Amino acid sequence: MAGDANITDVGALDEFRRALIRFREELNAALAEADSEVKSTFVWLERDRMLHWRRAVPKLDEELTSAKSALFRKEAQTMGSGQRPSTIDEKKEVERVKRRCEDARERLERTRRWLATLERDVSLFKSAMSPVSSMVDRDLPDAILRLRNMALALEAYLATPSVSLGEQLERARTRVASMRRAGEHRSAEDEMQADREKAELEADEKALAAARDAAVRGLKGGGA
Repeated sequence: MAGDANITDVGALDEFRRALIRFREELNAALAEADSEVKSTFVWLERDRMLHWRRAVPKLDEELTSAKSALFRKEAQTMGSGQRPSTIDEKKEVERVKRRCEDARERLERTRRWLATLERDVSLFKSAMSPVSSMVDRDLPDAILRLRNMALALEAYLATPSVSLGEQLERARTRVASMRRAGEHRSAEDEMQADREKAELEADEKALAAARDAAVRGLKGGGA
C-alpha cells in the first residue's frame, strides 16, 4: 500500500488560483485594448482619411482648372499700349494648386496601400492571437475550476482520519507479523486476537481506500 500523501498547505492552491484569475483578467484587458486600437486605426484610415482625400482630389482638380482658366484669360488680354499684362501671379497660382493636386493624389494612394497592408496585418494578428484567446476563454477558466476542485477534494481528504489511520494500520501489521512469527506458541485466544486484528486491518484499509477514492472522484468530477 502506498504511503500517505504529504500535504502541508492546501491554501497554496487557492493562492495560485487567485493569481490565475488576476492573470486572466489582465490578459483579457490587454487583448481587448489591442483589438480596440486595431479597429480604431482601421476606422480612421477607411472612414476619415480615405473620405477626406477622395473628396479633396476632385475639389483641387476644379481649383486647378479655374487657375488655368484665369491664366489663359490673363494671357489673352492686351493693354492699351499693345503690351500683354504680367501673368506671374496666375502662373504661381497654377503651380501652387497643381502641387496640392499631386500631393492629394499621392496621399490618397498611400492611404489605399496602408488600408490593404492593415487588412493583411490584422488577419495575421488575429491568427497569431487565436491560441491566446482560446487560452483566455477556455483553458484558463478550466484550470481555475480544476484548482478549486482540487483544493476542495484535498480539504475533504485531509478531513478523513488518513494520517492516524495509516499509523493504526502500521501498528496492526506489526502485531499480526509478530503473531505469525511466533505461530507455534499461539493459544486459541491468540488465534482469535489475530483474526480480529486481520479483520480490523482489512476494514481500515477499505475505509482509507474509500476516502481516497471519494477525493479522486471529486477531482475528476469537477474537471469534467
